[in-house]
Amino acid sequence: EVCAAGHHGEAAHMLRRTASACAAGGVLAAGAYAAQGGDEGRRSVLLGLARADEQLRPALAALLPAEAFVALYSASRTPFLGALAASAGCGALPSAPSIGLRAMGLSFRNDLGNAAGLDKDGTLLDFNYALGAGYAVVGTVLSDPHSGNLFDFLGGLWRGNAWTPLPSSGGALNSLGLPSKGVEPALRNIAAFRERHGVPPQRAEHGRPAGDGGASFPVGVSIMGHPAHGDPADKLEGVLRCVRLCLPLADFIEINESCPNVHHGGSHGGDATAELRKRLEAIVAERDAAARGGGRRVPLLVKLGDLGEAEGTVRFLSRLGIDGVVALNTQKDYASFELPPADRALLDSYTARYGGGLSGPPILDRSSAQAAAAQAAVRELGLAGRFVVVHVGGVQSAADVQRSRATGAELRQWYTGLMHGLARPEPDLLYERVTAPERHQRLRAAMR
Repeated sequence: EVCAAGHHGEAAHMLRRTASACAAGGVLAAGAYAAQGGDEGRRSVLLGLARADEQLRPALAALLPAEAFVALYSASRTPFLGALAASAGCGALPSAPSIGLRAMGLSFRNDLGNAAGLDKDGTLLDFNYALGAGYAVVGTVLSDPHSGNLFDFLGGLWRGNAWTPLPSSGGALNSLGLPSKGVEPALRNIAAFRERHGVPPQRAEHGRPAGDGGASFPVGVSIMGHPAHGDPADKLEGVLRCVRLCLPLADFIEINESCPNVHHGGSHGGDATAELRKRLEAIVAERDAAARGGGRRVPLLVKLGDLGEAEGTVRFLSRLGIDGVVALNTQKDYASFELPPADRALLDSYTARYGGGLSGPPILDRSSAQAAAAQAAVRELGLAGRFVVVHVGGVQSAADVQRSRATGAELRQWYTGLMHGLARPEPDLLYERVTAPERHQRLRAAMR
């Protein structure tokens, strides 16, 4: 369409080449297919196209210039996620694997859910619920709509948020910059999901046995100060407004203090800790006031990009009334991570233009080590059962889940790994295969 509108020359030629490659890979084709309206086979076609794309990515990366490859996946990310959301109602999925887990006083179907950033506005709740996730995180939401970081691609032929996979390592880079429709649309989607599936907000109650079934599906909301609010006071007020609105509907709230693609406001160094304390004290006070007024006491988590000295961080957060830490967000010290040469070249090209954070398998060692350190601090400080560690960063397989569980972290999240999992055979059994591999193997043996 862009070319037909009169744009010609080298950039238009590159765009046509990119569009052809995308159709071969299937990502934009999947989004276009989903938009056509549905039949019972739509989800199967969508995930089959995703599987084809996964296989073709290394060849596409070698064929296309880096700018065109990044434009391809940046342009197709939103249509693909929209297709996933639209596919949730297409036929029944197997029942979710349940391991009877309780954390933060909440009941979970299992210990693995999506990380913040995947489901910005709650449109993927039905999909994740049907797929068998143990819980979900919506957001990061903002007090007002935000376009995120917008970049020009292919000589200005397209403008949008930047994201790319790293095909050889399974990693990814994103510079999205927190695009959001605002907190209200996300909450409307959460409320509608709860009504459709009979999943009311849970009241955190410690000491009770874990429940089972669909109602044991906590929905958390990730919140952060609006990147466009330059005044720290305005930024904090936006966060507090989001907290007030989310408390009646969220099972837990995750405060994002770690997005690498936006400025969080305030200072660096010693003053930053004092400002973080001030922000978190205000958020905790908002939560506690609502609980005293007859509401639920909603657990508060803080997501960080680096724990620093883990025991000091855990002590700092717990003394403020925070209920847990989420570690880690995407990483920006790119030289610290080993990557295959092709991925390193793509990373260098991408980050020179867009910056961004690295996610997926390349950061698993770091995130696992920090989750283990945080859990050791919880034990050392006598906070077991009162302060939760949520591990995120590089989890992709059943072996990764077992490794994550070995850190002692009660919960784990994935995003890049989830997207890779959907491109594997039998995606409908993804959560069972990853969180309960022995049960999955028994069921497969019985079917044979």
